[in-house]
Amino acid sequence: MDMTMGTKSLVAVGDSLSEGVGDPYRGGGLRGWIHYLTAGPTGHAADTPGPETGLETGLETGLELVANLARSGATVAMLRRHQLDRAVALAPSYITCVIGVNDVIAGRFDVARFEEDYAQVVAALSGAATDGVLTMTLHDVAAALPLPSTRRAELRRRIAEANEVIERVSRRHGTWLVDLRAAARVDGAGIVCVDRLHPNRRGHRYLAALAGDVLRARGGVAPGPGVAVPDQDPLRERIASGVRHTVWVGRHLVPPLVGALFTSRRAGRVRASSPPADRRW
Repeated sequence: MDMTMGTKSLVAVGDSLSEGVGDPYRGGGLRGWIHYLTAGPTGHAADTPGPETGLETGLETGLELVANLARSGATVAMLRRHQLDRAVALAPSYITCVIGVNDVIAGRFDVARFEEDYAQVVAALSGAATDGVLTMTLHDVAAALPLPSTRRAELRRRIAEANEVIERVSRRHGTWLVDLRAAARVDGAGIVCVDRLHPNRRGHRYLAALAGDVLRARGGVAPGPGVAVPDQDPLRERIASGVRHTVWVGRHLVPPLVGALFTSRRAGRVRASSPPADRRW
């Protein structure tokens, strides 16, 4: 591909990983790996403020972010319902599709349903992106979470099943797969934030480097340095970022969870106090 022809457009779909949770900037917004993949060396993407410090610089990929449709809490079924049509309508050069963590950590995981939805999503995105679709396997979510051994084993089994689906469907549609199974361990590389689930800024920069490496290997972006885990940010900035993430979670994730719990309990009380339904028909 001749990168002198100008920038290439990119649309992101997925969950909190692509939304940028774990990498907040001052003012309450999020950056994340999509930002670093498209921000360029100045650190300034089209939909985010300029850099706070020299730490926010991105990769020189020649990619321009058109829309980041990813939303926290999304499952593959929710992506199919709420993000897919918008991404297809934009018809960008590239679409990133990273999804599945919320599926495997849910109370029940139906791998057949997951594959049906995932296959439909990737097929539609592959038909819409003019240059290609970038997909990503799930990282070992269980590694950094404080879980009982039985729950950890069950979660890892689900992750393995989901990754088999992601790999199989990606191969079928010729997507550009970033395989996080071969990446640095999240519990040993200092790349997760205080919630032990999402990447911190260092982790998001690492994901951007992994994605950029895959795109370079396929001729999708301009040549650049090979992938490596970025150096740690200064301690003061790591602490500030952790505080900002905690505040962001308190503002954006806790209220919906509390509301859902209240609604569920209230519905349970209503069902318990209601008389049996009249089954005559």
